[in-house]
Amino acid sequence: MRHYLKFHFDPAFDRRTLTPRRRQDGTVDLYDLGYVQNVLAGEVLAEWLPADRAPAGADRRAFFTEKVFPYGLGCTPDPGNPDRLVASVNGYVAFDSGRIMVRRNLVVPGDVGFHTGNIVFVGDVVVEGAIRAGFEVVGRNVTVKGLVEGARIRASGSVAAEAGIKGSDNAVIRAGANLRTRFCENAELHAGKNLLVDGSSMLCHLYVGGKLAVKERLVGGTATCAGAVYVGEALGGGLRTQTRLLLGYDPELISKDRSLRRKIQRVTERVLSLRREGGPGGRLGSEAAAELEEMEKKLAAYHILRHRLWLNRHGGEDFSVCRVIVPGVVGANVEIGIGETSLDAPDGARDVLFRYVDGDIVMSSPTARG
Repeated sequence: MRHYLKFHFDPAFDRRTLTPRRRQDGTVDLYDLGYVQNVLAGEVLAEWLPADRAPAGADRRAFFTEKVFPYGLGCTPDPGNPDRLVASVNGYVAFDSGRIMVRRNLVVPGDVGFHTGNIVFVGDVVVEGAIRAGFEVVGRNVTVKGLVEGARIRASGSVAAEAGIKGSDNAVIRAGANLRTRFCENAELHAGKNLLVDGSSMLCHLYVGGKLAVKERLVGGTATCAGAVYVGEALGGGLRTQTRLLLGYDPELISKDRSLRRKIQRVTERVLSLRREGGPGGRLGSEAAAELEEMEKKLAAYHILRHRLWLNRHGGEDFSVCRVIVPGVVGANVEIGIGETSLDAPDGARDVLFRYVDGDIVMSSPTARG
């Protein structure tokens, strides 16, 4: 007697023959190739049905003489329904060597680019190569062996960029827990817990919920940290490069505020331009007038959102635990803020500790005494 096994995934899936997903409007998304077939624990992978219920042209691999599931790791027969096979872990499902398996870890053997598309996975991801500009990798924990270019990474756990991050102002890396990178340039990095830069951070925006450590140089950009900041060799430097540190606040609140301020600036510039077109001698037509009205509404909405953002913050910050530790040298144009207090750090200071005392930022040296 023949039995038909209905697959709830594509058993013929082959990453070597991926094609772009077609949108509803008929165009294709070159960044979405469907690199993995994600499943969650408990999800039905396959079920037995009578052979006469098989659709015309059914895959010959779906027919069996005995009702015995061909399965391996990561799946199990459903205790409540023995005719169903379910995933026992989160991961990606595959029909490999005649067996259904769910793997929790995904290894990308080369670069993430147009041949892979974006990668969204429910488990851990290891990218053996680079992540090319414009692409995104999402996973639980993400490890990248090659360079991270102007790409995006989102991990609910940790991120490790072993070759570094060179973002060209387009890289946004978000780790729910820890983030470690060899170096970072022109990138936006978020770490829910701690961020470690083994080399230098140049012109980056760093948002850290725990502690920030940069072993070599931190130059340019901003670093927002809830706890302590350690910079081994040099903090700041260069007459035309400003380095700002802000400690004590929720870094994601500061990130959202920065995003809103950028939007307000862009919309304000457009509003001013439209108003000039409608001024004396201007030619503000009906379409431009409608756009001006829309931009003014948007600008007011952004201001309300920013007001609510700060109005609803939790408060209760303990600024006394904040530290900026620099065993090396402090360069030019460094501003340190702890809470609502700020200080222009003295250029050329060495082996120093900055901390918050009774509403002021005080500097002491050597750092060991702090």
